Amino acid sequence: MSNLLGVVRRPGVARLGGGGLVSEIGDWMMFIALPLFVLQLTGSPLVTATVFALQLVPSVLVGPLAGVLVDRLDPWSLMAGVAAGQAVALLGLLAVDTDAQLWLLYLIVGVQAVLSTVIEPCRAVTAAALVPVEDLATVNQVMGVLSNSARLIGGPLGGLALGLTGIEGVLVAVVALYLLTAATFVIGTRSLRRPGGLHVDDHATASPAEGSSVSRLGKDWREGMRVVATTAVLRRVMAVAACTGIAQGAFIVLFVLFVVRDLHGSETDVGILRGVQAIGAVAGGLLLGVLIRRWSPARLASVALAAFGALSLLVWNAPALTTELGVYIALFIAAGVPGMAAMTGLLTLLQTHTDPGSRGRVLSTFFAVFSGVQAAGMLLAGLVGTGAGLTVALQAQACLYLLAAALSLRITTTPPATPAGQRAGRPVLADRVSSSQRQGALRGAAPLCEDAVASTRRARRKRGRT
Repeated sequence: MSNLLGVVRRPGVARLGGGGLVSEIGDWMMFIALPLFVLQLTGSPLVTATVFALQLVPSVLVGPLAGVLVDRLDPWSLMAGVAAGQAVALLGLLAVDTDAQLWLLYLIVGVQAVLSTVIEPCRAVTAAALVPVEDLATVNQVMGVLSNSARLIGGPLGGLALGLTGIEGVLVAVVALYLLTAATFVIGTRSLRRPGGLHVDDHATASPAEGSSVSRLGKDWREGMRVVATTAVLRRVMAVAACTGIAQGAFIVLFVLFVVRDLHGSETDVGILRGVQAIGAVAGGLLLGVLIRRWSPARLASVALAAFGALSLLVWNAPALTTELGVYIALFIAAGVPGMAAMTGLLTLLQTHTDPGSRGRVLSTFFAVFSGVQAAGMLLAGLVGTGAGLTVALQAQACLYLLAAALSLRITTTPPATPAGQRAGRPVLADRVSSSQRQGALRGAAPLCEDAVASTRRARRKRGRT
């Protein structure tokens, strides 16, 4: 706990965590309120489902390119601009009052999803740059606890606000939260210089010979993909993310069918069980410090995924013994602990084994892979019926987590080199040295080396004469 508090006290960490908490409360309010609003507006479950799908598509299509922006721009300014953009975009929903304006709603949801795709990896990159390497898992622990706290606060608050004030009241509250987030990050921009990554004046401005902005964007994106493809640890983490994402996507659909068929539950029971998992994630996040100090990130992820798979098998098969709701509330709270630990371990592996100048692209690729296969998992689960097919699908979904745990065991890591500028626990201030600078340094060192060799030879000849 002392190490956790020490990380929180580091410059910028509390500001980053606080801004992320406020922003994610707004995200969860909209996540709950918007589909309910669409259902009220259209009465169509299919149209409501498309709102969820629209929130995943941009992560797949735009995510890797968003990582280029994260690597090239000042993160505090980028996060402030994104939060302000989210606030402005949401104001357009005030014009939606009939199903004839659904096109505008879809447009705004798409814009919101694109902006969220940028800010999520940006927060992870910034958090990694604010602490030394040995505290990466702890800072991810802090951000994970705050993220799940936002889920606990924002979800019920969104439903309550929609019921009391309608969508207009929800929009006013969320816009205010996004503007507060933007102000928090603007202050962060003024108080802290960028802690790592590419400085804009170093890399964002290219000479005409280097090509257009579009070609530079493509080049940077390809470079990020090359980093992932040529780094064994990153490739294996992406494989684990793909396996986990399919299981998570399938869970979103199968879970509802399971509660209705096997537990004979209601919509309220679905909501309760879906929300209490965050309680376990918050509690588990606060207790992760002991494991973080003893286990490597790869081992943490592997054990957590195995525990999550075992708990899933227990949940899916427990109706043979009992359908008491309290039992499942306890099981879902317990499942939040390994879920939090697994994501902490995976993010720490990505941050630790990626050069700070490439973290944005690597983390964006990770989130894009996870979102893409999550959508595929939803579609596959949607093909399952409520009979024997559902029973088989539930077992397969749990086994996917066990497979992800086995894949995590193959992540063999070596201690990463300490990035330039990071010494004695100080944050990274510069991440790259250009090839011309390296060559210049070598040229400058060459005469010194030659002088040293010549001096050694003269000394040997003198000793031989005497």
